[in-house]
Amino acid sequence: MKRIGLFVLCLWSLSFFMPVFPCQAAELDGSWQYRLSDEGGWQSYLPNTPVPALQAGHEVWLRVQVLPDAPSADTLLFATKGQAVEIFLGDREIYRDGEFAPQKPWGHGHKWHLVTLPDFAQPSYLMLHIYADSPRELGVFGRITLDDFSGQAQRIFLTDLLYIITLPVVVLLGMLVLMYVLNSRRHKRMNMYILALLALMALWTVSLTNVKQLFFNYPVFWDFVAGFGCYLLPLAANAIVMEMVEPQRRMVIWRTIQAYGCIAVLALVTEALGFEGFSGCRQLLYAALLLLQTLVGWVMWHSAQQGNVYVKYTLIPMVTMGVLGLVDGILFFRGFWHWQVYLLPLSVYTFVTFVICILRDHILHERSLLAHAGDLQVEIAAALQRVEQDELTGCRNRGAFEGFIQQQIAAGREFALIMLDIDFFKQVNDTYGHDRGDEVLAKFSRTVTAALPPDCEFFRWGGEEFVVYCPQKSRAEAAALAGEICRLVADTELLAGQKITVSAGVARWHTGADTQAGIFRRMDDALYGAKCGGRNQVVTEQ
Repeated sequence: MKRIGLFVLCLWSLSFFMPVFPCQAAELDGSWQYRLSDEGGWQSYLPNTPVPALQAGHEVWLRVQVLPDAPSADTLLFATKGQAVEIFLGDREIYRDGEFAPQKPWGHGHKWHLVTLPDFAQPSYLMLHIYADSPRELGVFGRITLDDFSGQAQRIFLTDLLYIITLPVVVLLGMLVLMYVLNSRRHKRMNMYILALLALMALWTVSLTNVKQLFFNYPVFWDFVAGFGCYLLPLAANAIVMEMVEPQRRMVIWRTIQAYGCIAVLALVTEALGFEGFSGCRQLLYAALLLLQTLVGWVMWHSAQQGNVYVKYTLIPMVTMGVLGLVDGILFFRGFWHWQVYLLPLSVYTFVTFVICILRDHILHERSLLAHAGDLQVEIAAALQRVEQDELTGCRNRGAFEGFIQQQIAAGREFALIMLDIDFFKQVNDTYGHDRGDEVLAKFSRTVTAALPPDCEFFRWGGEEFVVYCPQKSRAEAAALAGEICRLVADTELLAGQKITVSAGVARWHTGADTQAGIFRRMDDALYGAKCGGRNQVVTEQ
C-alpha cells in the first residue's frame, strides 16, 4: 500500500497538467446481493444503500459478479465511513482494513480504499465483508468503481479539486491576518477571532480532502475534525460579528453563539457516547443556521446601514457561509453526492473583500499616525526652538550654546570664538531706561547677524554679552571678523543721540589637551583685556 500511495501521489501531481474531464470507468452495476451471515442465503440488494433487514446488526456480506473482459480495469476504488472491510475475489482474500469490533468512542473513521485485483480468467464474484459501527451505515459506501490505476488516481484528484483551489486562499488570508495581528494592536480580539476562523476553515478543509490520507493516514482523527468542525465554524464566525457590531446589538449575537455552543456540546457528547451525534445533530444545526443566521444577518444589515464599515464588508462573507452551509445540508440529506464534497469552503473567496477592508483600515491608520507624528515633530522642534531662543534678540540663548559647543568639541571640529560685550550698557539702562536698553540689544543683534558669514552661529551669552562661533577660522581670521563687527556697530545708530560701541575677545580651540572651560577662560580674559585697554577694540588670547 505504501508503494501504491506514492504512485497515487505522483499521479495526483501530474493531474495538474491533465485536462479536467470526467473519468470513464467500468461501474460495478451488475446484480448486487447481500446476506447477513456466512451461511445465509443471498438476496437482491441496491448498492450504496443501507441493508434493508432490520436484524442486520453490524455485519453484512455483499457480492457482485465481475468479468475478465477489461484486463486494464483492475483497480477498485470506494470509500467507507465507520466501517471495517474485507474483500474476496472468489474464495481468495485480497484486501482487509480495520478491526471487526467496536472502536470506542469514535469508531473507524472515514477513508477511501484503492485495491488492485489479481488476475483471473473466469467470471468470479467480488465479495465485501463489512463491519459497521452503526447498522444505519451498514452497506453504505461511496460509489464503488473499477478502472485502471491512473484513472482512479485522477478520480481522487478531481474529487479534491474544489478543496485544492480554496485551501491556498485560506492559508494566504490567514498569513495576511497573522501579519496584521503581529504588527497592530487595534481590534486585537476581533483579529484573533478572524485568525481562528481561517485556521479552523483550513484544518476542516484538509480533513475533507482525500489526498490527506497519503500523508497523514489517521481516519478517526480526520473524521472527528470533519464532523465537529461543522459545529465550530458558526461559533467562530459569529464571534467575529459580535466584536464588530455596536454594544447595544451584541447581546443578540451572544445569544446566537450560546445556541450554537449548546448544539456543538450536544453533538460532541452524543458522539462520545456512541449515538452518532455528529451526523444525528446535523438537522438541528441546519435548522439553527436557517433561523439564527437570518437574525444575525438582520442585525448586521442595520449596523451596516448606520455606517459600520467592518460589518458592511463582513456581511457578504457571513451570508455566503450561511447559504452554502444550508445548501450542503440539503444536498447531503437528499443524497446528491456519492462522495462527500462540501461547497462551504468556497465561501473563503468572499473573505477577500473583508481582509482588504482590514488592510485598508490598517493603512489609513498608519497614515494617520505618520501624519500625527509629523505634526508632533514640528511641534517639538518649535518647542525646542522656543526653549533655545532668546525672545528679545532672536538669538539662540546660553543653554543652546552649551549644548552646541559640546557637540562641536565631541566631533573634533576646529573653531574660534568671539565674545562681544556692549560698552557702557549699564549707563544706557540707567539714563534711558530698560525699554530703550532692550531696543539697543535687539538692534545690536540684528546688526551683527546681518554682518556674519552664513557658517557662523550667534548666541546671546547673557545681559549685554554675546558669543560668535566661527568654524574653521584661525585666530587672526576671527580677530578680523571681530574688528569688522566693532566698526559696523560703532557706525550704526543703535540709540538716537548716543554712540554705542562694543569690545571683543577672541580665542581659538586648541585640539588635544584643550577643554571647554579652558577656551571659555581664554576668551573671557581676552575680553577683559579689551575692556581694560579702552573698549571698542579687539583683543586675542595670549
